[in-house]
Amino acid sequence: MHTTDATPIALGVLGIHSGTVFQANFRETALPVYQTPIRVGVEVEDFSSRTYKAYLQQVKKEQEVINYVDSISDKPTFLQLRLLDHITAISALQKEANQETISYLKTQKNTGIVSTVSMVITASLQDEITKAEAVFLTNSQYKQYTLSLAKQGKIYKTIDFSKATIFGYGLSYFCWGQNDKNQISIFSLTEENRSCPKNTYNDAGKAAEKINYLKL
Repeated sequence: MHTTDATPIALGVLGIHSGTVFQANFRETALPVYQTPIRVGVEVEDFSSRTYKAYLQQVKKEQEVINYVDSISDKPTFLQLRLLDHITAISALQKEANQETISYLKTQKNTGIVSTVSMVITASLQDEITKAEAVFLTNSQYKQYTLSLAKQGKIYKTIDFSKATIFGYGLSYFCWGQNDKNQISIFSLTEENRSCPKNTYNDAGKAAEKINYLKL
């Protein structure tokens, strides 16, 4: 998990990370349009001294602060959200609505997608999120992201990320290859410091060069 003074506003945001694992800088570069809901995994985590310190850096003055005492075994909790459905996310990114975003990504191999966030939200909303049968990342309005809660296949509530305090994030990066139309496209997402699968590359330009070389 990265922490930074400028955390991303939501899952699914694109941006560039710099710095160390424990203290980083994040610069948003694009807010893609997600026309299809993307499944999100939810985990409840106990605060540690490190995550609590990161949380305090993001708390606004008007917000009620969670109390944490390291010596007490019963720790307060936060939510960790993770993009689960990479296939849907990749498909959404390559729709016509995101043509400019894809063109940008092909020239910026250091740009990643926010695939994990650590956040605090009110106890009542945390309870609703954890009890939902399924949780999705959705676009409620143009380039505004929300969490949608579903039951029996139907969305019954949406929660804006502005209601949460996001204090940590993780990125995934794009692996490029040649599709069946002989075009360079995103094939998969890989976590930081992980290699792309065989015959895919984290640099779209390098992918094109390799494919053209193999054709010779």
